Amino acid sequence: MNERPHGAGATTRLHGALRHGSRILALVLALLPPLLYFSTARSTIEAEIGLEARFIASTVADIAEANPTHWTFEAPRIAFALSRVVDAHTLESRLVLGPTGEVLATLGGTPPWPILRIEDEITAHGVRAGSVVIVKSMTEILDRSAVIGVLSALLVGLVYMLLGHVPQRLLDAAMRQLTHLATHDALTGLPNRGVFMDRLDLALATMRREGTDAVALFCLDLDRFKAVNDTLGHAMGDELLRQVAARLRAELRDTDTVVRLGGDEFAIIQPRLNHPHSADNLAQRLIDVLEAPFDLGGQHVHVGVSIGIAMAKGRGHPEAEVLLSDADTALHAAKRDGRGTFRFFADEMNVALRERRSTEADLRLALDRGEFELFFQPQVNLGTGAVTGFEALLRWHHPARGFVTPDTFIPLAEELGLLPQIGAWVLREACTKAVRWPGMNIAVNVSAHQIHAGGFETLVARALAATGLPAERLEIEITEGVLLTQTEATIGTLEQIRALGVSIAMDDFGTGYSSLGYLQRFRFDKLKIDRSFIANLATDRSAAAIVDAVLGITRALGVRANAEGVETAEQARMLSERGCHEAQGWLFGRPVPAERIDALLAARTAAAAE
Repeated sequence: MNERPHGAGATTRLHGALRHGSRILALVLALLPPLLYFSTARSTIEAEIGLEARFIASTVADIAEANPTHWTFEAPRIAFALSRVVDAHTLESRLVLGPTGEVLATLGGTPPWPILRIEDEITAHGVRAGSVVIVKSMTEILDRSAVIGVLSALLVGLVYMLLGHVPQRLLDAAMRQLTHLATHDALTGLPNRGVFMDRLDLALATMRREGTDAVALFCLDLDRFKAVNDTLGHAMGDELLRQVAARLRAELRDTDTVVRLGGDEFAIIQPRLNHPHSADNLAQRLIDVLEAPFDLGGQHVHVGVSIGIAMAKGRGHPEAEVLLSDADTALHAAKRDGRGTFRFFADEMNVALRERRSTEADLRLALDRGEFELFFQPQVNLGTGAVTGFEALLRWHHPARGFVTPDTFIPLAEELGLLPQIGAWVLREACTKAVRWPGMNIAVNVSAHQIHAGGFETLVARALAATGLPAERLEIEITEGVLLTQTEATIGTLEQIRALGVSIAMDDFGTGYSSLGYLQRFRFDKLKIDRSFIANLATDRSAAAIVDAVLGITRALGVRANAEGVETAEQARMLSERGCHEAQGWLFGRPVPAERIDALLAARTAAAAE
């Protein structure tokens, strides 16, 4: 696949800056030794003659104190004394100055420039009596510094010349690596989002300028990537992404661009399309090639892909960001329509998208606005006809659409990560309402997100404590999907909930592929037979056989059975004859608000009293 250079100007400038910097570094290394020598030698000499000046000043002070009135006229004596404590040097000059600056004694000649001058005061009886000045030439250390500098420059220059080509090659390699990292995804080696937007802008600009061939933009999302990550681990998830990238590259032309946008999302730019079916042909090939199993550490996994496609044609099409948004909208439509397929963007999708986003915004505020309400459906003992409890069912009273059923908004709440908060409210509200109905059990559905979020057993304990509902009247309903991931941790959570005295029921039993295996791992208190089997109980021998099998399992395990979706007296009779303990459905009552449950129980109590 051809790749247009990205950030080449910045790379060239950086390259030049590094070369210039290396020359400056070589110059610094050449100048450093002579500068260090000169600085060190100067500091040493300054310290030495400073000490010498203080010594001479002390000696002269002794002379001044011995002759307080005549000492300034005894220069020969001072000179004699100085000659006994110091040795004259041709590069040094030592002067003794009187109180008014007159020269009282001189040792040594005048040293050549440059010089270092140190002065120290002569104090007699606490009064300044003059000063001692020592001047020393710096010529000698300057000459040595120059020699060291020349040798250092020759050495650094030689090393720079000998090794110049090696660092340059290393620099070139480092710059190439830096450019690649800045423009490519580290995991898959595909170009990143920055390159993607540059190439999309270029493809659209070329299309507008030439006004001929179209540009197709594909947004791809793997269908079951999260399941692979959760079950096999992130390392296998990364390997899957690398293999996906390799398969995508193999299906594209050299002029096409495939990038990883992030996570398990990819995008493809297909420029210069001159055939009306080129885009859908490519989309189908990609779906087929990604449907084939992937080998991950000896395990074969299937993922699949959903694809959204946006087409740009002619001179008036919107910019890259708008085209990307259109392709993403089409991707959502493909996922909504069952995954493993592709959809082209259409204008009406924007209407659906706006509606979805409006619903998302409303759903985020629904809990705070008090728009949720619980409805309750009776659960009846098939032997006596008595109401034994109720299942709490959530309803959303939308400000514009009225009551919305969970089938409509629960999947959206799951995508938005709102289920733990909503579920906590449902649990607390159900317990609060159930306290008003003595002797009645209350069943609450719990999602996998609530269990896997952690701390659910604590949430149950707090709800019971806050409302005063006896634990034995609360029943938690889960589907087997809760146990598909984090199985050991989930079973541990369920055991802690049961330890509180709460019952655990498996909802929709028989619709999954591993229910029997879970019955071995955890002993449920109730199995709920799915309504799909009850609906055909009187007409389908297979459905009747499945119901018989489930009831046989409940008897063998010593657990209760509940049949959902009972709508006719015939279904109720057949279930009762087969030994089913409990049922619920429209035959016994539709889900209704709590206020109507109060009236229902009051009517039953009155009827029983008569």
